[in-house]
Amino acid sequence: MNNLKNLMKLAVLAMALTITMGACNQDNKKETKKQEKVAPAKPGQHVEIRYIDQDSVTKSYNLAKDFQEMETRLSNEIEQAGKKHQNQIEEFVKNAIATTTPKVMAGQMDPNQVVQVEKDKFITVEQQKKVEEMQKNAEAEIGKLQQNATNQMQLSQKQLTDSVDNFLKDFAKQNNYDVILYKAATLYINPSLDVTDQVIEGLNKRYTKVAKK
Repeated sequence: MNNLKNLMKLAVLAMALTITMGACNQDNKKETKKQEKVAPAKPGQHVEIRYIDQDSVTKSYNLAKDFQEMETRLSNEIEQAGKKHQNQIEEFVKNAIATTTPKVMAGQMDPNQVVQVEKDKFITVEQQKKVEEMQKNAEAEIGKLQQNATNQMQLSQKQLTDSVDNFLKDFAKQNNYDVILYKAATLYINPSLDVTDQVIEGLNKRYTKVAKK
């Protein structure tokens, strides 16, 4: 039963780490790609530079909010599945103890065919095998849910990154900007060059939420 609780924690942690690492890799690739494409300015050439706060975009872009809701839902599904299996196993063990222990105390059971789970509490070897089978099934189901959640969030991260990238290209072209940076990638940049609010407004105006089926 403790193994099952640990598995639940590890599943949620693994999902969170996978998502975080996926986001970092996407950011690194994106920054490298931008650096490769930006040519050095010619002498006397004026370069229009703007920046956005990525955290603000993530918090305010409706597509990102939808993905955060999905992440919470998937995490809750894993947790609920774990609790369901845990309750089933605990109920089975409780009933097994109730039926087996009195027989053991009365000397009606072969000592080689029983397992002591706590002081003065026994279950049969067959019942113990059943508990192990239930635990194995629980681990398999939770593992599948965790893998499904990881896959969905990786796809969502890519969709979010592509959506923002595509919008920024159009936004820069429409406003004759040569460079749009992430604020976190700079040591200092004049606050007057912040176009975060305009980008968030444009992203949400363009985004149409797909209704759940």
